[in-house]
Amino acid sequence: MIKRFGLGFIELFVINVIVGFIVTEVLIGHQLTGSQLRGLLLLNLLVAAGELAVVSWLFRHRQQPVISMTNKVEGMLHDKKPAHILLRTDDDYYELAMAINRLQTHQQKLLREMNQQTEELRLLLAYLPIGVMVIDRYRKVEMANDAMAEFLQTEISPRRHPYSQDIHQFELISLIGEVINDKQSRRRVMTLTNVPTDKKVEASVVYTSTTEDFFQILVLLYDVTEIYAVEKMQMDFISNASHELKTPVTAISGFAETLLAGAKDDPETLTEFLGIIQRESRRLTELIQDVLAISRIESQSVSTQNRTQVDVAALVTEQENVMQQLAAMKQLRVIDQVPATAQQYTDEKKLTQIVKNLLSNAIKYNREGGSVTVAYQADDTNWSLSVTDTGIGIAQAEQARIFERFYRVDPSRNKQVVSGTGLGLAIVSELVKSLNGQISVTSQRGVGSTFTVQFPVTVAGDAESMAAN
Repeated sequence: MIKRFGLGFIELFVINVIVGFIVTEVLIGHQLTGSQLRGLLLLNLLVAAGELAVVSWLFRHRQQPVISMTNKVEGMLHDKKPAHILLRTDDDYYELAMAINRLQTHQQKLLREMNQQTEELRLLLAYLPIGVMVIDRYRKVEMANDAMAEFLQTEISPRRHPYSQDIHQFELISLIGEVINDKQSRRRVMTLTNVPTDKKVEASVVYTSTTEDFFQILVLLYDVTEIYAVEKMQMDFISNASHELKTPVTAISGFAETLLAGAKDDPETLTEFLGIIQRESRRLTELIQDVLAISRIESQSVSTQNRTQVDVAALVTEQENVMQQLAAMKQLRVIDQVPATAQQYTDEKKLTQIVKNLLSNAIKYNREGGSVTVAYQADDTNWSLSVTDTGIGIAQAEQARIFERFYRVDPSRNKQVVSGTGLGLAIVSELVKSLNGQISVTSQRGVGSTFTVQFPVTVAGDAESMAAN
């Protein structure tokens, strides 16, 4: 419109010049002098030039709002924030300028909301324990959170890059490839072996698409290592408990039937068989006590404490006497290095269970003619008990798991034909923690093991304070 507006005034200027010449020709017929004619012609040219100047100014004035609106729209397209266009209300472009201003305001509002949602999503993904990675249709990583980088044990670049640059596990790469090719989401449990310790993860690869050509792949990794470990512990417990129950029950049943069948008439056989039945009954009792103990730990608040002043030396001596018959069967020498003056403010019942289980293990897994040593140390802040045996020892690879529930170092223990559920050390560990203590082990295969429990020194006031907290 502005171009047509300018062209109209130019045409008017040309017509004005032509009319001037025509008028000049007419006036020549009226015999005007040359100076008069030149004056008229000059006046006509001046009027035409003035009209042209006015037309040019009006053209630039009318074009300025259009230029401003054009620049504003271009700025909006490039995510800039140009200032609002201000026009008089009677301007022809006022409504258009206001519409562009409103459009910019709406665009900025949407951008703020989108940025806020993006930031919230980023924070959510950053703190999620689940590894998340988004792969686009070009097989490039659009985004990934810190958990995914930790799972893959690599630093993931924020720039778009091929996912094979981060993922090196063949099984996971194959799973992603299957989903891309078949366009069907899949889930699989796999082991990640390139991390400090092997991790069992549930990998979910989700295919999402809005059109046939546009799709994204969402990769989710969830750590199920502990779940599988619990399942394995439960299976170990069922296996161990079944075996431990079957052996004494079979022996008791078999020898009882033999006695009832007539063997009871022989005094020597009767005594021997009754002794076997008694030993197997004790094995059953120990099994039941272990299961009940771990059950109480799981169902009750093991942190409950009943602290009193305990004579540690007398407590250890009492448990050594209880275990004396078992030690004598293997010709073991029990060395008590606990000072007679050793006393501590602690939970006597829990400490008794701890000492009993540690002594029992030291005797069971010892060699014939070996020794068991109980030592005590104390200072102003901590006190400890250690039980050392000269038995079969524990391999370095097994030491990290011996305090797990239901776990047993099967190869060595089976060779020694030692019964048990694998609950003893787990019970000790839980009881030690409930007393704010720590348990540790040093061991060497074929040499022996030393189990040490350490506790903070407390007095009556401190104990009451801890119980209140």
